[in-house]
Amino acid sequence: MTDGRQPGQTTGRDTPEAMTIHQLAERSGVPERRIRHFVAQRILPAPSGRGRAAHYGPEHLTALARVQALRAMNLSLEEIRDRVGGGSDASGVVTGAGAAWRRWEIIPGIELQVRDDLDPEDARLARVLIGVARQLLADERGRGQG
Repeated sequence: MTDGRQPGQTTGRDTPEAMTIHQLAERSGVPERRIRHFVAQRILPAPSGRGRAAHYGPEHLTALARVQALRAMNLSLEEIRDRVGGGSDASGVVTGAGAAWRRWEIIPGIELQVRDDLDPEDARLARVLIGVARQLLADERGRGQG
């Protein structure tokens, strides 16, 4: 063999469960761009391989379903990362002026910052606000494309 493998040896991509990012997007209903964003934010594990050889397994499909369920609960990406155990170098908490602030991503590039010490009712209202903002932005995007 010319690819460096021994006869009979396979790569992870040779397994029937291996998927390209396109196949993962089709099966999960999550756009490729969002999958890449989740990997970059360490919400999803990185694929095996790199570039065109990159492939995803059934564990990625399961993880994406869990992430989508948590997103439906209006959790921030930092909270989702904490729950799915992806780990991160960024804490999501910004300090300054004596108070800690949490970033809540509404959509990539747009976020809401709230004090980390909000009482539970105010935190609930912030999650409602995030849900409303996401819906409004989705509606506005839909109008712009139609």
